[in-house]
Amino acid sequence: MESVAIIILNWNSYKDTFDCLKSIEKLDYDNYHVFLVDNFSQDNSLVKLEKDYIDKKFQLNLTFVKMKANLGFAGGNNVAIKIAAEKNYKYIWMLNNDTIVDQNALKSLVVRMNKNENIGIVGSKIYYYNSNKIWFAGGQINKHTGSTKHIGIREEDKSQYNSFREVDYITGCSLLFRKEVVDSTGYMSDDYFLYYEETDWNIRAKANGWLIYIEPKSVVYHKVSVSSGGENNIAPYVDYYDIRNAYICFKRNRPKYLLSLAFTYMMFKAIKKHIRIFVKNQNRKFERSFYIIRGLKDALHNNMGKHPNIEKNIKHR
Repeated sequence: MESVAIIILNWNSYKDTFDCLKSIEKLDYDNYHVFLVDNFSQDNSLVKLEKDYIDKKFQLNLTFVKMKANLGFAGGNNVAIKIAAEKNYKYIWMLNNDTIVDQNALKSLVVRMNKNENIGIVGSKIYYYNSNKIWFAGGQINKHTGSTKHIGIREEDKSQYNSFREVDYITGCSLLFRKEVVDSTGYMSDDYFLYYEETDWNIRAKANGWLIYIEPKSVVYHKVSVSSGGENNIAPYVDYYDIRNAYICFKRNRPKYLLSLAFTYMMFKAIKKHIRIFVKNQNRKFERSFYIIRGLKDALHNNMGKHPNIEKNIKHR
């Protein structure tokens, strides 16, 4: 049975992380070790989780990796990926902390990976939590505009995506990869901070000859963006990353002559987001508009890293 390092990133999410770890206990797979990365939580969740582990509330092998700053999704995961690679784990499974895994989720991924050594990345079919509604059944990338799409999103599962097949990318919500992918492709670019870092990494892995597949026999349930407000109440800063990072990802991975199409799509997306603010009467309208406009500006000027603090920007006007 191949060794697997499971990497989970915690940031101010005690209950979700606790539930995720409890579901991992039930996996029909024995040879794994969990690396729980705390991304400088400020809500005492790390202390609680450490106490739970000491009190033997988790029946699994667990190592805590503590950050001294919030390094974002890629930054936090990269630290644990490096540790796992140095310890020579054959496979590494990135898993969101706001997920509940089916008992066969890991085994199905490993079995599929073992069948073809050219497969570098394989992902799970992901449902909305407590439902039969699909959140992710593979990722598609428009090669002309850079837009991305979750195949099957919000569709009721009627077995329409039950075939094992190649896709453009796998979401970092549940992504298993070979250690050799890191050797050939490197780590995720941590300057994205949040969103599109794993898309960029998938694109680079495929450019290095790795195959990317979705394995529908592996099932994961996702509570969906809990740390950023939930799908129906998404935090304003999310639009900043969606605008900026999508354009930068395209710019880094596609020919320059297509950049004008990506720019046009980015502007269209910004207008659409502004319309949505008022049509759906979203709260914090000024803040949402600020992050959309700032996302455009930073995309064009290649300003990467964590989103700006709106309060500091207003004070320095």
